[in-house]
Amino acid sequence: MQDADARPSDLPARTEAPPRRATAARRPLPAGISEQLSDEAPRLLDELHMRDDTLAQQAQLVRQLQTALQRAQSTNQELALIADRVSDAILICDMQRCITWVNPAFTRLTGFTLTECHGQQPEELLSGPHTDSATITHINQALALGDSIERLEICHHRKDGEPFWVARSVQRVIGAEGQVSHHIEVLSDLSDRRRAEAEHARRLEAEVALANKAEFLSRMSHSMRSSLNAILGFTQLLDMSVDGLLPETQRRQVGHIHTAGQQLLGLLDQALEYARLESRPLNLRPQRIELSVLLRDIRNELEGEALAHDINVLIDGPALTLWADPQHTRAILLNLLRNAIKFSPGGASVWLQSRAAPNERVALIEVRDQGFGIEPGDQERIFQPFVQLDTVNGRNHGNGLGLAVSQRLAELMHGRIDVTSTLGRGSVFTLRLPLAESAAATHTPGTSHPEPAVMLPPLRVVHIEDNALNRSLVEALFAAYPQVHLHSAETAAEGQESIERLRPDVALVDINLPDGSGLDLCRRVRANPTLKQLPLIALSADALPEHIARALQTGFNHYLVKPLQIQRLLSILATLPSTQAAPPTA
Repeated sequence: MQDADARPSDLPARTEAPPRRATAARRPLPAGISEQLSDEAPRLLDELHMRDDTLAQQAQLVRQLQTALQRAQSTNQELALIADRVSDAILICDMQRCITWVNPAFTRLTGFTLTECHGQQPEELLSGPHTDSATITHINQALALGDSIERLEICHHRKDGEPFWVARSVQRVIGAEGQVSHHIEVLSDLSDRRRAEAEHARRLEAEVALANKAEFLSRMSHSMRSSLNAILGFTQLLDMSVDGLLPETQRRQVGHIHTAGQQLLGLLDQALEYARLESRPLNLRPQRIELSVLLRDIRNELEGEALAHDINVLIDGPALTLWADPQHTRAILLNLLRNAIKFSPGGASVWLQSRAAPNERVALIEVRDQGFGIEPGDQERIFQPFVQLDTVNGRNHGNGLGLAVSQRLAELMHGRIDVTSTLGRGSVFTLRLPLAESAAATHTPGTSHPEPAVMLPPLRVVHIEDNALNRSLVEALFAAYPQVHLHSAETAAEGQESIERLRPDVALVDINLPDGSGLDLCRRVRANPTLKQLPLIALSADALPEHIARALQTGFNHYLVKPLQIQRLLSILATLPSTQAAPPTA
């Protein structure tokens, strides 16, 4: 036991080292074990210390892993929150491109939930009859070659079968082993953009169609106006001839020709006006209109038509002042009154009646006839373009344009046209238009008098016109005025030469000439200092307001639309000064 007792004294360093942790009280060891344990104790203590260090390191690693896991979970939550809130549809596919996850935007876009689409490939789920198979093949080939897809536009189909367009992007995700672990796809909805593009294309197509229609109608109107100019011009000359020159039967026939020509002209004007209303905004010039004066003028203008149909036109109503565009208001009422005259039986009366609407700043202008009436179901259709109705007497009601144009004009002036009708008793068309600030008219209409015969001073006139019939018309007109010396030219070049040589008192210029435009001729004449004050009158079958304005801006003093209103031309010529009493020698 001495050796056993002496051994601890031989190892002071080991016995003096402080313990690493508190230990329990030692118990006596069995005999024979003490020496052996004393020999192994240092080694065992070292192993214990090493295990303690390892456990501490492992605990620290566990804490680090826990922190990293918490961070990853937080990141995943943030990513999930972002994925839930983005507007683009997002789906995650495995390495075989089977869907494993989708965000809510995908469900909203396609109608498919995660349960419904899990395990399916996007192409199987979303493709339909409108999907381009070539585009699908391109996507598969690109991914097989290791390429990505960037915003490839493709048509897919929702759960209910409705097609929709998306910009589709596909990105491969490479795992730790260098292999594709999964795919992330993004579908950006293009439906709004596609609808906007389709709407833009539709509007553009409609605008082109309207422009083409307007251009066609303008060209047709120009050509037909040139022909009507001769027809209506010669009928006017025949009507102006001395009474008794033509037998009464022939005079009535001439009147019928003139009426038919005027009706054709009215149809042309309506067609052109309707095309203009549909293709471009209307330039309105509202102003005060004395309604009683306007109604009387309209009745006087249609007096001939009324007499031809044996219709008595009556005017009734207080003096009212409108706030509207005079030209278009006149056109509306002329159309309504013409229809009333046309579809009333002979011997009947047509009323032009006006009144102020109760408690409204609105004038009600009624055109009342004693015609055959309109079926209740047709009373709205008559305002649609190109609609004709069969009346009870078998006649077509209207040309399909007049009422449509009139209603559109009324709406643009903040008004409208209403109709009430009773079969067998007649119809009432009511035009509603705003009143001016003062409803009382400041002008009392006087008694109209027939226009006196126009007297012309001695004049030298150069007429530039390539149409032979229209040249003949002007020649026939001035044949009744020996004091007027007329020189005709067929081209712009001949006309300019005649103007510079003859120095006329006035030049009548057609706008469309075989060797150039009448506008260019006007510019050349105005560029000559000695001809700056020469009166220039444009004669054209082009009735578009913008073209009339351009001609006046170019330098024309007047613009007369064909068919020529002879009385208006004579009235203009009557105001011109004569530079010479006798013509120069040609």
